Amino acid sequence: MFIQLYKTRIKCLLKNKESIFWSFGFPILLSIFFSMAFGNLTSQDTIDTIPIAVIKSENVNDSFIDVLNSMEITDDKKLFQVGIESKESAMELMNQGKIKGIIEYESDLTLYFNENGIEQSIIKTIADSYLQKSKTLMNIATINPDAFNQGLLEEIVQQRDFIVNGGTGQKNPDFTLIYFYSLIAMTCMFGCNWGFREMIDIQADQSAIGARINVAPTNKFKLLLSNLLAAFTMHFSSILLLFAFLNNILKVQFGDDLGLIILISIVGSLCGISFGAFVCVTFKINVKVREVMLTAVSIGGGFLAGMMNVDIKYLIATKAPIIGYINPSSLITDALYSLYYYETNERVFLNIGLLSVLTIIFVVVTFIKIRRREYASL
Repeated sequence: MFIQLYKTRIKCLLKNKESIFWSFGFPILLSIFFSMAFGNLTSQDTIDTIPIAVIKSENVNDSFIDVLNSMEITDDKKLFQVGIESKESAMELMNQGKIKGIIEYESDLTLYFNENGIEQSIIKTIADSYLQKSKTLMNIATINPDAFNQGLLEEIVQQRDFIVNGGTGQKNPDFTLIYFYSLIAMTCMFGCNWGFREMIDIQADQSAIGARINVAPTNKFKLLLSNLLAAFTMHFSSILLLFAFLNNILKVQFGDDLGLIILISIVGSLCGISFGAFVCVTFKINVKVREVMLTAVSIGGGFLAGMMNVDIKYLIATKAPIIGYINPSSLITDALYSLYYYETNERVFLNIGLLSVLTIIFVVVTFIKIRRREYASL
């Protein structure tokens, strides 16, 4: 009997096109927009080789050209593509957009640009650095020529990197992941619509379906359990679909612990469904008003978790951390990010534990309210 009730409810839920869209379609569409907007913000390949021209002059020495040619973005990718041109031809190339800047080396370095941008800023930074080191070497040669025999030249021209990768499994912080993780959190909280609808359809004073169910010779607890299990099946499937799309199509990273990812998804889904049921049985107001409340909590929780602006998550964590502890979307987002970034799982389990506590509270209050519900007539 239970299996038949479960299958029947699944068929009913599949006909609810509105819930199907908001759980299955909308998150995937939003993830595509996120990928288009944020996908390449932290990519190293956003800087391409910069074409520049150096004007022919007697003052231009081979060492200066060698410095420009030796600079690299990666081991197999040059920073500059250097061409030696006359001033007239270089200006013509820049006006045609074929080069990003011109370097003229007479008594001093002179730069020519026809627009502002990151490439021009890089050219200016390199030129300033070259001039600074050149003047430093000239001053040292004037004051103490023997200093070069003592290895001072190598000390000045040597490039040092004082930033090293830390011990976090070679994973660099990526703030754009917060947008995708908070999207998953919002999808988990969309489960409130499924839980809300199940409670509407089980209460005689809320819907015609509820009235028919309450006069039917069916065990109400068994019916409620089968309906909630069907809702969880549908909603959890939408979360798994979103995970698969993000990981396999958009290449969003979630870490290697699939078991914990599934556990976070299960707890997040149950929290969303139980919250919807909690709102349905607790607030005695118009159904449409309660639906608006659920939408506001789902979208608002995602906003506070950093879905629209990642700085909001940091602001909440520093100024009002209590909001982060009671906002399910923040807990889900933080659990996923901690799982990806940190080597230990203490923070992950803390977030899962807090989510579980909220879920238990919602379930207990819902059960108490439903158990006390009596009808004078149907």
